[in-house]
Amino acid sequence: MEFDSLTARISRVVRERRRQTGDTLSQVAARAGLSKTILSRIENGHGNPSIDTLFRLARALELPLSALLVEDEPPRARRIPARSGSELHADSGMTAWLVHARGRGADAEVYELSLAAGIEQRTPGHLPGTEELVFCLRGRLRVGPVGEEVELAGGDAAWFAADGEHRYLALRAARALNWILSPARA
Repeated sequence: MEFDSLTARISRVVRERRRQTGDTLSQVAARAGLSKTILSRIENGHGNPSIDTLFRLARALELPLSALLVEDEPPRARRIPARSGSELHADSGMTAWLVHARGRGADAEVYELSLAAGIEQRTPGHLPGTEELVFCLRGRLRVGPVGEEVELAGGDAAWFAADGEHRYLALRAARALNWILSPARA
């Protein structure tokens, strides 16, 4: 997806969702921990928000992150070239690419993650009832709820409840696939 079309899509979805819920710009900004100015810029299609900002915004709007990123009606079958999805950068240095999501109210998202050695990505938690499955393709990772992490090497996988604070720590440079499974939303 081209950057301009991604920016336009994020802008459209945020604006539509805010209108659906009847929330003001100030209310959504406060829930997301963003300034009203930053939210206004996103809603007007300006700026380049990080994955951390988009995650906080999606959570404040009670949407999965992929609802901001994917097309409304995906085809019935498609080839997904490596790293062709939306490239997202976290403040920590982690890079993620959206591989697949089920439509607008997605209840399943798949991301490819790339973390250099020593990168730690903390996430405050997804919507209630969300789970994650992380499959380590190569390298070494420690993933899971803070204080309950498990260590993974290439070929290992971990499942965990992801509706609370959790983290990904690259013990060695790592690539992984991350499935985020959310309860269906109305």
